[in-house]
Amino acid sequence: MNNFDALTRDDATFQEWRRRAFPFFEAKIFLTHASVSPLPQVARDALIEYSKLLANRGQFEPGDEEMYNRAKTRAARLMLNVETSHEDVAFADSTSHALGIVATGINWKAGDNCVVADGDFPANVIPWKNLQHRHKIDVRLIPFRPTMQITLDDVKPLVDDRTRIVSFCSANFLSGCPIDIRAIGQWLRERNVLFCVDAIQTLGAIQFDATFVDFVCADAHKWLLGPNGIAILWSHKAARQQLRPAILGWLSPKERDNWFAYDTTPLESAECFEPGARNFLGAVALDAVLAQHEEIGAQTVENCVVNLRNHAVRVLEQSGCELLYHPQADEKAGIVSFRHRARDVEELFNSLSEHFALSIRADKSGDKWIRVSPHWMNVESDLDELAKYL
Repeated sequence: MNNFDALTRDDATFQEWRRRAFPFFEAKIFLTHASVSPLPQVARDALIEYSKLLANRGQFEPGDEEMYNRAKTRAARLMLNVETSHEDVAFADSTSHALGIVATGINWKAGDNCVVADGDFPANVIPWKNLQHRHKIDVRLIPFRPTMQITLDDVKPLVDDRTRIVSFCSANFLSGCPIDIRAIGQWLRERNVLFCVDAIQTLGAIQFDATFVDFVCADAHKWLLGPNGIAILWSHKAARQQLRPAILGWLSPKERDNWFAYDTTPLESAECFEPGARNFLGAVALDAVLAQHEEIGAQTVENCVVNLRNHAVRVLEQSGCELLYHPQADEKAGIVSFRHRARDVEELFNSLSEHFALSIRADKSGDKWIRVSPHWMNVESDLDELAKYL
């Protein structure tokens, strides 16, 4: 039994620990990890200690490299069922930045195409549509549907011998509906089509099977519980070698230690996507939250998220709410969006906001929904409390 298991055996003990570990809970019950999570204590403490170190010793002493690569190693361990290491991870500024690195790194030819989904969050649509301004390519959209329940059958008609890459979100930001990453990825791998996954709505909550995935992009500030301003870009080595970075900085080339060689041969590792000065502050906070994730255990985290999502479904329906998407109990994601059948959405959201941190989002038709997204530090009583206010 790890420390988390011991904490959860007694509700009073757990609640006291949570107030210290996640100070935001002193103000409200936090139920919107699909948005921007508050920094946990471990990240705050790591940032404070590292900032003190920088202030006292300066920013040029050795040692940061070890921490930086340790954070990458922890990120690589989130990718299951593949041989990987820190060399397969680059840090970007955001999910959009990471996706943009992939999109602009492909050697596009006129007549090529890519496939994305109408209804996904714009971070995973705009970088691909923007390619049309520089390359004569076709951006193919899987048609919108309210639940965003995308299957392999939706993908097949849009893929042909000129399809270079398919890029989907691991779970929709509004409905919470996950895709079958393995089935879609395996079919694409058999056809030598690259597969990119915007995993921001599952990575850190749901275990990620990277067997048939070529690129994984995810910001740290949602389910990973990290800070804004740093994101993970994981790449399969064979897929990475098909890209050439659109921006090659002084830290990207193989001969980077020979300053005046002005080398333009990219590194073989994912560091080829990191052109210059590194975000060590972001990395130290990310390293801290990933260490906490490992201590709790990925399977424990996933079980908590799915069980809480299922409990949210039950109490919301019992409280007279309509769900945008009704997940199957074994579907792996953590988002539920709802609206009350007898109450105005915005009025209800404003009322709930006094006691709960939630999100309100509009779908493509303009209808508004309240989004609930509990994480492993939430408990069923948080959702029971929410139901009381409904």
